[in-house]
Amino acid sequence: MSLVICSNQVADGTSERQASSIYEPWSFRNQLTSTYKIPANAQVAVQSVKVNVDGRIVVSRQNNRFYQYFGKKLKLDGTKPQIGDTPYHPLIVQILKNSEIGTSVKEFSLNDFANRVGARMSDSIYHPNLQDKISVEPLRNASGLDFLGFKFTCDQHVSASNTSASLTLAEDHYSDFDGDGNKNGSGQWTYTSGTKVFKRNASLDQTEPASAIFPQNPLSLINGSVTVNISGTKANANASGVSFLVGLSRYFINSNTAGYYEPTYYDSSYDDDLDLGDSAYMDFGVGRNQFGELVCFQTSWDNTNGVTRRHEIEYWNNASTDFTGGSRYDMSSDDLTQVRYTAKAETLKVELYDNASGVNAWKVVTEYTGSATEGNKKQQFQPIHQACWCLHPVLEVGSDGTNKECSLQLVDMLTPPIEEYDVKKKNRAGWWETLNLLRRTNWCRDVESRAILDVNASGALYQQTSAVNGSGRISGLNNVLILEDSDIYAPSRGANARQSLGFNGAIVDTPDDTNPTEFHSNFAPSLVSSQAMFVRLDNFNQRVVNALTGNKSQIIAHLPRFDSTQSTGRLYYSPNEMVFIDLDNPQEISVTDFNVSFCYSNEQYAKILTGQSIVVLYFRKKPKELM
Repeated sequence: MSLVICSNQVADGTSERQASSIYEPWSFRNQLTSTYKIPANAQVAVQSVKVNVDGRIVVSRQNNRFYQYFGKKLKLDGTKPQIGDTPYHPLIVQILKNSEIGTSVKEFSLNDFANRVGARMSDSIYHPNLQDKISVEPLRNASGLDFLGFKFTCDQHVSASNTSASLTLAEDHYSDFDGDGNKNGSGQWTYTSGTKVFKRNASLDQTEPASAIFPQNPLSLINGSVTVNISGTKANANASGVSFLVGLSRYFINSNTAGYYEPTYYDSSYDDDLDLGDSAYMDFGVGRNQFGELVCFQTSWDNTNGVTRRHEIEYWNNASTDFTGGSRYDMSSDDLTQVRYTAKAETLKVELYDNASGVNAWKVVTEYTGSATEGNKKQQFQPIHQACWCLHPVLEVGSDGTNKECSLQLVDMLTPPIEEYDVKKKNRAGWWETLNLLRRTNWCRDVESRAILDVNASGALYQQTSAVNGSGRISGLNNVLILEDSDIYAPSRGANARQSLGFNGAIVDTPDDTNPTEFHSNFAPSLVSSQAMFVRLDNFNQRVVNALTGNKSQIIAHLPRFDSTQSTGRLYYSPNEMVFIDLDNPQEISVTDFNVSFCYSNEQYAKILTGQSIVVLYFRKKPKELM
């Protein structure tokens, strides 16, 4: 008879072996320096076990929901700013999806729970520079063993990570009148992805606009830009004297009841003020109207009529414009060849390139000047609000009856490297896009109808932020966690995840670290261990059958769910009576290593184990009376 002590590492908290998969706490191998002899007809039993059980997080309706927020931090004492003073709205995070919520509970290991929360936060943050950049992981002490709660990391796709957008797919952006249901163009235009040239079709109805949106990638809001040729080698719209627009817009998967791709609360009847004729929806736009004038506009709230509508930007009064003169600028006399939008945090600037000899420079049409005067609402773009976080290029070309086949060319757009961005899938694009799919855009309407986005509303101008720090992250806006119902960060109905995430307060708005933003739990949430584990001896021939799986098994012992004091943490097991398993070896065995693992009843590894695991094996020759 003899004891064999097996362990994955020398003590809890050590790390010299943790990089190797053969020393995991749930599966490890001990190699011997000399051969160990096991006699013929031997048996093995587990004498004792010591493990560290991480425990499990239980999730149900009672702790499934919280909210996150990205925008200007609100004052919890009720003073300004409050939610109505911002262009933002709390974003719901459900740990369990609707299809998973029932009367029962679900259990997660710490790592699985952290990964689930991080994934659900990334799915529902919607800002293009934050998508896929939120992660959650268990927070541990210096030894890496004791569980302290969770670490939430809210990072961003920084400006240095901006990449050129693919821009290979164009879809009709005006209406679904063609009835094809695929949004692949009504025949009013063609797009050549190789040259990125968008051209009006001369053979069809000249009264409808030729309008297309490019939905594959959103504009980066950290020094992202869109550049479009309006005249030159591969574009001739401006030189031909026809009306055209270069815009930015959210994406519409559903048309409204009249068949147009625009919000149900948008009124296009005001578009005539710009002398553009029929035109597709755009959140921001610049171009040439039917009289050769430079026009610039945004879609914003009209409280008098209870709709959003196009409001002209009086760029000629903007403090930074190069197109002064007291009214719309006449484009017919200049060699203007390109349009460029640049987004920085909440701000948006638009410029035209003057190709005239001796000039050869970008000229500002309008940009945010930072002035707090109310009149500036009409001279510059409103902030890039939450309903249009994901902006896509829109090209539109008109006709003057003679020049019927004019073109624009997309040069480039800088986009964040989002994985699996898809405007047609829930939680894979912007806030508007997801709510448009769900037909719940009333929350977007709530944001867009706020006074700060109404150019005619009284009150000080909303102070937009363009703050980007040295590492290329937006620094003027804040990540906030809303873990219980809040009258400040409202609506946050049903938020109930504070305890399960380990925080003392209902609102978590002060990070433990910045650049990127990190939040650390204040305490370790309660854990349970509800699954019994089994010990396996993986490199012997014991005869064991797992009836659940219907297969032969290497299991040699069943461990209870808890010891005499607790169900998680450091647990010790020593059976009152050892159960011996025949090794079924008619000859002596020379052993050079022992392979030990822990599993559940379905034979999957018990990966809730951490730190040091010890298994003491007891070998003996089978008693004669049992032979």
